[in-house]
Amino acid sequence: MLNHLDDLSGLGEAGLRDLWERGVAPAAEELAGWVFRGWNTSNLAARSPVGGRAFAKAFFRDAEAVHGCNFVVGTRHGEWEIDTRHPFGFFAVYPTTESRAWGRHRAALLLDYGRGRGAEFLAAWGARPSVRLRVVERLARPLRDLIRRPPNAADGLYVGRAFVTSTLKLPVTCFALERWGRMTPEPVGSREPARAGDRKKKGERIT
Repeated sequence: MLNHLDDLSGLGEAGLRDLWERGVAPAAEELAGWVFRGWNTSNLAARSPVGGRAFAKAFFRDAEAVHGCNFVVGTRHGEWEIDTRHPFGFFAVYPTTESRAWGRHRAALLLDYGRGRGAEFLAAWGARPSVRLRVVERLARPLRDLIRRPPNAADGLYVGRAFVTSTLKLPVTCFALERWGRMTPEPVGSREPARAGDRKKKGERIT
């Protein structure tokens, strides 16, 4: 039984890909309203300026649709700090069955960075991203993530594969996601960053 993020991340690229192949597509509503912490397997992700292999994604409702964004992450001595004050890397969330480009792939939940409405949400939330985050946002637009719920996993655990949009749909990395805490209605620029270090033990989820 897979119970925590560490159980997934310890499987490595090949193990996560196998779980992804055997998983099922979750509904967007399963993820809406939550912040997830995650872990990338690729060496390229380790050089990311916004958290290295560690990352965080939030999913939220807007009218009849589900959208999402990323947050900056820091880790130190096994403790996670997710800074929800500066959202970036926005994406639209919908099933691959609704996509002409991805409809022939295995059923999954598609995170489409090319359809993210970052400027609109940032203006509505009163958030002002740094130059670094604006650059990362622009570079992320060709990315597409496909999320599946793995077998024999606790509620709130997911596996994803990231691709670069092209006719070849080039795979970039596999990653693991763990439900971490509630998504507030909107990020507020003055709010203090959420800290996973307040947990009583490693792996305990905040709700």
